[in-house]
Amino acid sequence: MAYGEKRGYDKKARKWRYRGRYKKPDGTWGSVSKDDEGQPFYTERSAEAYAHGLETDVRRKTFLDPRNGRITVQEWSELWIESVELANRSDKTYRQRLRTVILPKWGKLAMGDVTTVAVKTWEQQLRKQYSARYVKSVMSIMRVMFDDAVTSKVRADNPVPTLQSRRRGKFKGKQEHDEVVIATPRQALLLARNAEAMRGIVGYTLVLTIAYCGLRISEVAGLRREHLVLDDHGQGCRLLVQEQSQYVDGEKQQVPPKYGSTGSIILPPFLAGLLRQVLASHGKEWVFPSPTGKKMDTGAYFYADIWRRWVDGHQAVPDRQGRPARLPGMRAVAGIQDIVPHGLRHSMKVWLDELKHPRVAVEERMRHVLPGVEGTYSHTTLAMELDIAADLQKLWETALGVKDHHREWEAPRPRRKRHRELKLISQESPTALTVDPAEADTEGGEVA
Repeated sequence: MAYGEKRGYDKKARKWRYRGRYKKPDGTWGSVSKDDEGQPFYTERSAEAYAHGLETDVRRKTFLDPRNGRITVQEWSELWIESVELANRSDKTYRQRLRTVILPKWGKLAMGDVTTVAVKTWEQQLRKQYSARYVKSVMSIMRVMFDDAVTSKVRADNPVPTLQSRRRGKFKGKQEHDEVVIATPRQALLLARNAEAMRGIVGYTLVLTIAYCGLRISEVAGLRREHLVLDDHGQGCRLLVQEQSQYVDGEKQQVPPKYGSTGSIILPPFLAGLLRQVLASHGKEWVFPSPTGKKMDTGAYFYADIWRRWVDGHQAVPDRQGRPARLPGMRAVAGIQDIVPHGLRHSMKVWLDELKHPRVAVEERMRHVLPGVEGTYSHTTLAMELDIAADLQKLWETALGVKDHHREWEAPRPRRKRHRELKLISQESPTALTVDPAEADTEGGEVA
């Protein structure tokens, strides 16, 4: 039975301190010297009452050892991160979010002392510094960490608010504009033409491959010759998504696609023809090599010096010796100012939704898994895949047949600052940056 006992004299408070003694689930005696607010017990009755409550929790099988809640966030994060099974890129992202954002704020605090109000206030401060998607990523990692703390009985509840509980307070209406910029087939074509001006047939086809196959930029960079099946034997020419290019321990490596989303994608006839031209234009292993023949780099340099020029245009750079311009002049594509490569993947999904193709076939082309009963009983047929490829071919032909109009273009937009580029990269996905925006002043980011 629980009881209280005198421990020592508190000279500062000029009172005797007490502790409560109680039986733990394993039959041994435990002790507690502070309440849930961290205040010492100054009477025997208060210590005994608290200990009785803990014994009640033991009988109800809801007992949480008070000492567990005194472990610091730093100590718990070190235990927790080693227990989480993550892909290399996600593991690196989790550790960076912890190191640069979460632990500097919460690391020295005891797990039991982190409150929901404090976390909400901190989240609002983060939103003033970083993009919404980046903050969402940070809060997601912290929420999972505290979820596991609750499961491990380190504390009783999760102080990180869920999306539902966050909807209290000032009403916020639906955003007028989606964060993801979507391109039409015509805009994708114009973007490809700018890419052709800088990278020839390789750049032209690269943009169209992302748009009409829905690939991630890392999957494009990791595409090998052997991943293209360009001989049609009745099942369409195909692109096999088997790998992606990622930085692992500072080196480019080939790893499985994100979430293991491998797949076989039927190519529209025009794209199969373009890919044949690309393969004939060089003898490299990679379908879309860099200008030097190596694997394409998709880091901060690619976004700032290549992709943004394709989107925003570029003034011709004259050669100092009077020779032709080193970089051709290009106009900006109107209407897609902030688009990133991942926006073209979203664009293909929108095109197929507008064409009313079966959801199961669209999601399979995106290499998504349909959840629930629909995913169990819905299946994609070859006819569905061929219909999608045929309709994408029609979209291409329609875009190609439109007469050029000056309103489709704008004057070249001014070059952006580096932090702006990194913010756009971070919008590709929660794990898109190898380097956090907090470190972006000195380091470049690499795209997932």
